[in-house]
Amino acid sequence: MGAKTIQSLLRNIDQVAISAAAKAETRNREHHLPPVSVYRWWARRTETVNGALLDAARRELPGRKELLVADPFAGGGVIPLAALMRGHKVYAQDLNPWVAKGLAAMLGLPPAEKIAEAGERLLARAAKLAQAAYGTCFSDGMPAQVSHSLRVPVSRCSNCGHEHRLFPHAMVTLLKRKETKRRSAIYACSNGHLFQAPSSRAGKCPECSEKIDPARTYVEGRIIRCPCCGHEESLEDRAHNGHWRWELAIVERSDGKRRELGLPTESEITKARDEAWAPKRSLGEIPEDAQEARVLIRHGFRHWDDIYPARQRHVVEELLEYVRSVRDRRVRTALEMAVLGTTEMAGLLSRWDRYYLKSYESMAAHRFNFSTLVAEPNVVGAGAHGRGTLYRRLKLLERAARWLADRGASVSQQGPVPSTVRRLNKPGKARAMIVAGSSERMLLPKASVDLVVTDPPYHDDVQYHELSLPLRAWAGLDTSRLSGEAVAIPHSAALSSHKEYRGVLTRIFKELHRVLRGDGRLLFSYANREVAAWVNVFAALRDASFRPVGYTILHSENEQDHRKRNGRSCHLDLILELAPSGKVPVRQWRPVAVFETDEERFLLAIGKAFLQSGSLVNGWEVELVKQVRSEIFVTRPDSEVRKVAMVAGEERRTRPRARL
Repeated sequence: MGAKTIQSLLRNIDQVAISAAAKAETRNREHHLPPVSVYRWWARRTETVNGALLDAARRELPGRKELLVADPFAGGGVIPLAALMRGHKVYAQDLNPWVAKGLAAMLGLPPAEKIAEAGERLLARAAKLAQAAYGTCFSDGMPAQVSHSLRVPVSRCSNCGHEHRLFPHAMVTLLKRKETKRRSAIYACSNGHLFQAPSSRAGKCPECSEKIDPARTYVEGRIIRCPCCGHEESLEDRAHNGHWRWELAIVERSDGKRRELGLPTESEITKARDEAWAPKRSLGEIPEDAQEARVLIRHGFRHWDDIYPARQRHVVEELLEYVRSVRDRRVRTALEMAVLGTTEMAGLLSRWDRYYLKSYESMAAHRFNFSTLVAEPNVVGAGAHGRGTLYRRLKLLERAARWLADRGASVSQQGPVPSTVRRLNKPGKARAMIVAGSSERMLLPKASVDLVVTDPPYHDDVQYHELSLPLRAWAGLDTSRLSGEAVAIPHSAALSSHKEYRGVLTRIFKELHRVLRGDGRLLFSYANREVAAWVNVFAALRDASFRPVGYTILHSENEQDHRKRNGRSCHLDLILELAPSGKVPVRQWRPVAVFETDEERFLLAIGKAFLQSGSLVNGWEVELVKQVRSEIFVTRPDSEVRKVAMVAGEERRTRPRARL
């Protein structure tokens, strides 16, 4: 870097090439970056983008072969991993204890051979348990195991008392994946009677003679219509009137090679009953004030135990009991993460895909699922069949360990250590240091970090604390509310939520300013469609005495993923580059338009405001909304202008001369 002018390292970023590579990575993250399968996280950025930023920084900071890279929002661990792969030292910190545990496990994986040997012993130990819990036979009498148990709620009409099963659709599930030419399906009438018929025509229910429309939805808008009296009421009301239970409706059987779907036998029904199992652990209450978990409270769940059938809880408890007796610490940690990973497939929340015959995680798409057709998994796994099973997770851990070994990424690490311990006088000798606790207090000495690369929480898009609660409960981690989480709470008091979010970001950015070298850089990606979110970020950066150097726009998310809350999903990231305040002039960098979408035009308008250092005085927040309107030629809701104006008004009351 020249001594007279600070130039942006983003000028070395090829937007088109890196975006194309990132797009490919997001289509199958576990294939391109196997270590991410070690633990669940809900907002991971690509190694492609973060690796490119690290490579650009090395070119811009000559004479420093080894950089100290800090990530104060470590989250999914992609940035620490990308830095270690390039020979840098890493300081990774996160408020969420699940992150600290998962990141330490990911970076500390034992050799793949040890995972394979220990995994075989664990599966052998679990074989008898799996047979007792899931053992069955195919319809032709050959031995098999139940790989999925599809359950449906049964409830009573509050008007006439008629009891029936609440299937979401008339076509409950295909018997073979939708690509199969000759297809049959299992159908349900409005009374909940099941029967099999060709998928092209359903005909009449053989039990009650009701004519079936294969395309009919029974719980449109989560409203139920009683087939007896016609009374309409919500699923929520049915769940709260006390007449609600889950009943086994369909089973999927497998021997690891073939699979079949059918109605359950008496033996399968008996094994699935909660009364047949006696789990011992209590996972704690679901917080009533939780944003994402509110859907669970509304539908009758009160404890995290409630989202798991008793059989699933019993099997997980037995597996954890065995794993914790393993002597080798690294092997024990890996096996524990494999078992804990199965709990994201909660048997009363995991949605069944009736066309592709697979279940989805209970915390998919950045929120808790709720469906009236759910899939309890075979926790151990019927051979190679079944998503999220112990068998599959052990194979993923083996693959991750081989991938790390092939790239020489096995490193010495320290932690997790709490952020409350004494600060370091100088960076430690370990290649990676993992810290658990708020990044408002980092353990690094002043001016010790060459580069901060991070991916802060995106305002109110993802409620990490809530989504991680079931996993933390199973892991025995603290499940209390995380004080100082840099996340705004949707639908809460707008002003207080914005103030808290901005305040946390400001304190963390000030701490980054303390640990960053005078010639260091702060790089972070951010994605949000609300101008109010950007107002908070810009204000926090301003108050922490950072100045803008440049920005670029890169592809970040798989555009084929399920939509996030209110359709606000983002496919592009704005990458911001900043330097600590100083007198050396800055040559700013801005990208060219390459994607030609409304989202890109929005981000270009935001980036333009970001670079206007010194010119954004009182009232800049509302002016930013107007600028975005004019730049992308679309009308922003007046409610957004009012929201930003309210936040800006509070800002002016506390700061007479507000500048970026």
